[in-house]
Amino acid sequence: MVKPKSRTYSYASWQQIVPSKFQYFERFKELDQLDLNIIFAMAESPNSPRNVRKISQELGLPQQTVNYRVQRFDKEGLVRFRAVINETLLGLTNYMVMVTVRPGLVYVKSKPKKHEKLDAETFLTCYPVWRLAEEIHGGSVHGFCVVYSIPSEKENSLKSFLEELKNIECISGVDEFCKVTPTHYNIPRQDLLQLIRKAITRGEPISFNWENWVGLFDKGREAVLIEDTPRNRPPLEYEDLLLLFHLEGNLREKFVDVAKEAGEPSGKIAKRYGEILKHHLIDRCRVEIYPVDPVAASIHLTMKIDFSNGTALRRFVANLDEIPYSAICQKEIGKDVLFLHVIIPSYEYVDFHNTFEALNRRLGIIRNVDLYVSTYYSKFDNIALYEAFSEEENTWAFSEDTIIQALHRLIDDTRFRFEKPS
Repeated sequence: MVKPKSRTYSYASWQQIVPSKFQYFERFKELDQLDLNIIFAMAESPNSPRNVRKISQELGLPQQTVNYRVQRFDKEGLVRFRAVINETLLGLTNYMVMVTVRPGLVYVKSKPKKHEKLDAETFLTCYPVWRLAEEIHGGSVHGFCVVYSIPSEKENSLKSFLEELKNIECISGVDEFCKVTPTHYNIPRQDLLQLIRKAITRGEPISFNWENWVGLFDKGREAVLIEDTPRNRPPLEYEDLLLLFHLEGNLREKFVDVAKEAGEPSGKIAKRYGEILKHHLIDRCRVEIYPVDPVAASIHLTMKIDFSNGTALRRFVANLDEIPYSAICQKEIGKDVLFLHVIIPSYEYVDFHNTFEALNRRLGIIRNVDLYVSTYYSKFDNIALYEAFSEEENTWAFSEDTIIQALHRLIDDTRFRFEKPS
């Protein structure tokens, strides 16, 4: 990664690679009980992954033991700790967008490269303000789901961009366009992951009791989902965004390495990190650990869930931590609607589906569910927001002109054209 010197963006230059979920699934069975104890202690707060001494004191373990285990996490790629960024404090608003692609649309590239994938999603994500993107299928619907993080006053610019995608026949329509809260990531309970680890070690199929999970809704625990835009945002500079980029990729990345790329003294980077924590620009610590094969034996689902009231929605989000599988969600601002993205074992799909029937008919907390199957290979996790920040002007470089120019630049660079089926 290099520090950009202008606002001329190349799609390939900022597309950052985050290690595959499959990598962490492959290594999950190598974690033992002590590893999980350390991992969950490190996930308690944004600063915990960087404070081995504190973790050793909390667990009553020799610091040398904890340090050895943590270094093994890093060296062997067993687990990764990532910062969850508070986009609202960065002056950004999240938008959930779902688009459809015209049936039979053929994508043509003049000189396609081997294994190169170019489709509507490629062009939907031509500028680095998207956070999540995935292909979705549901009934007769075939399209893409994208979450964008942009300055709220630039909503019309995003709409113009989507309209341009329709004009060039890249997409056929926009089915969802709404403001949503920052992405919420679940943190599965440690004992659930330990049971799964033991089952994998014994060669047994893993399973989760969805019926028991429904019973948890009587306990009344509610998640906190902040919808209001903060009135007083902390001052922000380009180097802050660059540091957040590194920490979102790896919360344990060394300040010395960040300093080299930022061209700043490591002491200054460490000071900026302290300011970032002080201003709560990092919400929490996200742990990359996957007990389910995300490719061969799993199903990826995206759901739009309409709840009967806000209490029911907040209880649902709180109870996502009681699921041992990866689940993330965004709440539509001003409505009791939740967009859920979850990975479950494919053989649990029927029980999972019945769970929502129970939440609807038995408890009456869900009014409607739109369910889509998504594709593992098409899902991205963009962490390069800093690329859309102007270092010279110290503000977000996002407008109708910049994003549409990025779109046509990508089309010109790839010599791509959209053709109707013959």
